[in-house]
Amino acid sequence: MDVVNLKFIYRSSLMLKKNDHSLRIIGIDPGSHRAGYAVLEKASSKIRILTYGTVEVPSGTPSPENLLILRKGLREVLETFKPSVASVEEMFFAKNKKTASRVFESRGVLLVTLAEMNIQILEPTVSQIKKGTTGSGTADKKQIRQALKLLLGVDLLAGHDDSWDAVAAAYVGLSISSSPLFAARKLS
Repeated sequence: MDVVNLKFIYRSSLMLKKNDHSLRIIGIDPGSHRAGYAVLEKASSKIRILTYGTVEVPSGTPSPENLLILRKGLREVLETFKPSVASVEEMFFAKNKKTASRVFESRGVLLVTLAEMNIQILEPTVSQIKKGTTGSGTADKKQIRQALKLLLGVDLLAGHDDSWDAVAAAYVGLSISSSPLFAARKLS
């Protein structure tokens, strides 16, 4: 089975010097043919975006090749930025079962890839991500982007919505992972 070439639609990277007192986290917004990702680093009280973007699967790519492309793209980001924690948006679908099934398949592949690399996994709900960025569990995408601009001190929000959903997941994951009340799944 041939894997179609990996295609990053939008990717922004700012390579930073490694800080021994920092925490690196990857946020992931899973999808069947596009997965948003964002790697944030927290050093002291400063949070920076190291990279963000989407792993795109070409239109018409059948399963399971689409899953291999998503896996390859995620591994590339993980191997480059070496996060110790992942925040993967928890999924909930009530209407379209076929779409839900495909997204759950890709989410499973992404989770297995993280587990293979011994990365702690956090799974915040969409409502937790909205509340953690805006203060409201019912915020819309525009409100989340505005909040992220303020929280992270960025002016330009380029790229696909999926990449910014991943930034939000990573941001909330940083908050969750630093809470003494939270016990992340530690994989052996």
